[in-house]
Amino acid sequence: MAEAADLRSVLAALDALLIEERRAIRKLDGLAVDHAAVRKLTLVRLVQGFSQPELRAEGATLTRVIAALRQNGVLLAHARDCLRDAIAARSERPLSTDSHDRPVTRPGVRLRAAL
Repeated sequence: MAEAADLRSVLAALDALLIEERRAIRKLDGLAVDHAAVRKLTLVRLVQGFSQPELRAEGATLTRVIAALRQNGVLLAHARDCLRDAIAARSERPLSTDSHDRPVTRPGVRLRAAL
């Protein structure tokens, strides 16, 4: 039973993290999304360490967490596409001679293929 409680704890942590990640995605907070991805990977690896009977015992919770993982994946893909389109639109815009109109590289503005 202790192992099942551990699995429940891991799934609860993963579920809470997915809610946090979803907020970060909606805010387009790349740093928070990156941090969530690292923590998510750790939790998913923990889940993978449990036996099939333990996983089956938490089947309903696991199904809900998997659905949340998919939902966040869709949001990430959409956010990535929106950012890519915005960057493409900005870079195709003719630049004026005014120095204020030049594109600026800013820390934190980056696209990652993993999104």
